[in-house]
Amino acid sequence: MPLYSVRLDEASDDALAAAARQRKVSRAVILREAIAEYAGAAVRESSPFARLSSLIGVIEDGPGNLSEKTGKGFVNALHERRAGNTGSAARGPQRRRKRTSR
Repeated sequence: MPLYSVRLDEASDDALAAAARQRKVSRAVILREAIAEYAGAAVRESSPFARLSSLIGVIEDGPGNLSEKTGKGFVNALHERRAGNTGSAARGPQRRRKRTSR
C-alpha cells in the first residue's frame, strides 16, 4: 500500500483525531473512507456517457443496422399507404366527407 505524507491544519487534525477516537479506528481508516467517498461523488457527477459506458455494447440482440436508411423506409411506407397496399388500420383514421346538397 502506498505511503503518503499529508500536512493538515490544526482544525482538520483535531477533527480527524476526534472521528478516529469516536469510531475506534485509526486516522488512516478515516482518511481512506473520506477519499473513497469523495471519489464516488466525483464519479456520480460525471457525464451520463461516463456513467453508462460499462453498459455500451452489452446487449447483442437484433441487427446492428436498425437506424440505417430509415428515411427510405419511411418514404416506402408512405408510397404503400397512398397506393392502398396496406390495411385500413395502418392507414390511420379515415375522415368523413361532408355530403353536398344537390
